[in-house]
Amino acid sequence: MTHEDGRSEGRPEEERPTAGGWAAPGGGAPDPGAPRPSFAPPGQEAPPGPPSAQDPASGAPGWAAPGGAAGGAAPPEGAPQWQGAPQWQQQAWGPPPPPRPGIVSLRPLLLGDILNGAFGYIRGNPKTVLGLAAMLSAVIALLPSLGAGSLLNDLDRLSAQVEAGTSLVGVFPFSTGTLGLLAAGVLVQFVGAAVLSGVLATVIGMAVLGRRLGIREAFAAVSPRIGAVLGVAGLLALLGAAWMALAAGVLIGGTLVIAASPDAAPLGIGLMLLGWTVLGLVAAWVYVRTSLAMPVTVLERVGAGRALARSWRLTRGSWWRVFGILLLTSVITSMVAQVVTVPFSVAGAIAMVLLEGTALAAVLYGASIFLGSVLGGAITAPFASGVAGLLYVDLRMRREGLDLRLQAAAQEGRDVGPEIYLAEPAPGTAAPGGPA
Repeated sequence: MTHEDGRSEGRPEEERPTAGGWAAPGGGAPDPGAPRPSFAPPGQEAPPGPPSAQDPASGAPGWAAPGGAAGGAAPPEGAPQWQGAPQWQQQAWGPPPPPRPGIVSLRPLLLGDILNGAFGYIRGNPKTVLGLAAMLSAVIALLPSLGAGSLLNDLDRLSAQVEAGTSLVGVFPFSTGTLGLLAAGVLVQFVGAAVLSGVLATVIGMAVLGRRLGIREAFAAVSPRIGAVLGVAGLLALLGAAWMALAAGVLIGGTLVIAASPDAAPLGIGLMLLGWTVLGLVAAWVYVRTSLAMPVTVLERVGAGRALARSWRLTRGSWWRVFGILLLTSVITSMVAQVVTVPFSVAGAIAMVLLEGTALAAVLYGASIFLGSVLGGAITAPFASGVAGLLYVDLRMRREGLDLRLQAAAQEGRDVGPEIYLAEPAPGTAAPGGPA
């Protein structure tokens, strides 16, 4: 076909079909009495076509050629009858995307979904999330900061006695007030961190459903679970103490081997390194398997022991994935914490140098440590809790079809609460947290 006139070379002008008719591929004239094709589905009457597609003689609907030219004649007998839309238009495009009432889509989550969701629930509800984290972080950091300032005072006092030539035989280096502040700080840190994790687990669970909890609502939701929350934190703390005791036992054993014979020093050092390596690997494995106990005990309303066992079952077969996500989360939070707290630590050190030997130096140092701890905890704790909560939701979607339950609630528009996370009981048993 030429570009100038659109005609085939060697084809006479009179052989081309007219604008009002239809020509068969062989060039034959159309049969005026042949039935016209219908675009309607079988059993339905075809609607009248547009004026350009009607027969100019009778006004009846005509047949449009594939090129778009309308004709008043029907195709000859044996020509294909076009009915309905093309097949590619009749096929479905696939299932609709899963609903997203909250911070993540209600389907099994990817790494990007978990990290974006952990940031998203903070951005979507900053007053509650950051407010709770800042308030509890301030409570957690207060006594340790006072203890750090008192500790510096004790060290300054000792250095002054050494410079004066005073004998330190039988002198305890730290005051009773310092030891009391440090011990109370450890206890407050334990309780405050547990409560913060439990409250944020409730907030993240509701954020998945698209609900924003206020500070009072979050505390009201977690208050019946405070005992279980502290129980989970206590069991995890006991596990940590057990690892430390075993590490100390390995150190003592290696030291005894070295002390028994000077030639056994390489053996003793090798045993210590091997023991610490094995302990570290076992501790990491147990930590990952129990890392979801806090969301479990808050959202599923089970006791501390059952929460640890439930976390153990949920992470079965997913250890490497959970470990990788938690490790990445730890790296991110550590970097952010260092960026936030280092300037405050530097400011406190400068104050100690400029105001050496004064009570104000210890006060300024403690204040800088306190502010850095509060700000760092207010930023990193919500993110870490968000990742743990979304990992819990993701594993339940993958293993128990929780996404189907959440999708049904979202599509029905039901106002649901934390009770939707209750595990479905086995036949003949009571639901966790429900009446027996």
